[in-house]
Amino acid sequence: MTTETRRSTLRALVAVVLAAAATAGVAGCVDAGDVPPEHRGFTVGKEMGTLVVDVEDSPVELVAADRADVRVTRWFDGIAYGGSTGARWSMEGGTLSLGPDCSGLASCDIRHRVEVPRRLAVRVESRNGDVTARGFRKALAVFADNGGIEVRDVTGPLELSGDNGSVEATGIGSREVTAEADDGGLELALVRVPERVEARGRNGSVTVELPRAAYRVDAAADNGGARVDVPRGGDGDPSVTVRAVNGDATVRPADRRDRS
Repeated sequence: MTTETRRSTLRALVAVVLAAAATAGVAGCVDAGDVPPEHRGFTVGKEMGTLVVDVEDSPVELVAADRADVRVTRWFDGIAYGGSTGARWSMEGGTLSLGPDCSGLASCDIRHRVEVPRRLAVRVESRNGDVTARGFRKALAVFADNGGIEVRDVTGPLELSGDNGSVEATGIGSREVTAEADDGGLELALVRVPERVEARGRNGSVTVELPRAAYRVDAAADNGGARVDVPRGGDGDPSVTVRAVNGDATVRPADRRDRS
């Protein structure tokens, strides 16, 4: 290696180190919680029955509200160091798209709150961010890749699927519930006797709490214990299926929460 080649290599390494250090310093200064929120409303037609929320690289809170439009509140902070920062929100064909729009050497922090008309069913498709939702009477489906799910006070059909994050649903009055967690615990707490519940976990324990009634329960754990503390029923009673691969599978009355 020639002297000039060594110098060029050294300059390149120094540039990489300085860029990494600058980015790390910038990251420590960015906090969406420190900036004023922005608001935007999106009109939805009367013919639309389901709102799809496609969100990336951002936590999102969804709330059922007494309103005619979809109202989005976002908090965004970003600093560019040789790159660019920005955020995106748009509605097209019943799909609301949310997320940052940052490229190159930049640090961005963003979060969203979405108020949804009560008449709409909702399907959430999230990548890299936690999802919370509450108050929905229509069907709610949440799919989170790299993020946790927290749902409460829902009465419509409920479907939850989490990958790399815990899944928790409380105050649930839904007749049908389907939930799965790949890497994280799964907890369901129902306040009304359902017709059917399916709860499946791969790496984490699965717990289902039910109002007192008789149930047709099928609970099993491959690498853990299976415990059923609700009355066993027969044909015609609500069906409850609980599966855990690496963790415990528990079905118990809702009033046992503080005793177990």
